Amino acid sequence: MPRLLQALVVATTLAACAGTQFRWDDARKISAGMSTRDVTNLMGTPTAVKAQGDIVRYVWVDVNMMTGTTKTLTVDFKDGKAIKAPPIPDEFR
Repeated sequence: MPRLLQALVVATTLAACAGTQFRWDDARKISAGMSTRDVTNLMGTPTAVKAQGDIVRYVWVDVNMMTGTTKTLTVDFKDGKAIKAPPIPDEFR
């Protein structure tokens, strides 16, 4: 396999491991009471899910490999429903 193709395969694989791409505009649509299914349909598969007591935390991490920037969003659920809308500053685009 030529080296350029190998490098492309490695870069694509690493990019796929860099989390879930999401848009702040989509995250702003999350509201209290939304189901886990509704939120994941909107945001995509979470990067991590952690349960602590009766709270389940979904975390999305979006790493831009080109700029080196990272976006992180956390939504807590209780009984399968979002507890509250995540606070997102207006300047986040």
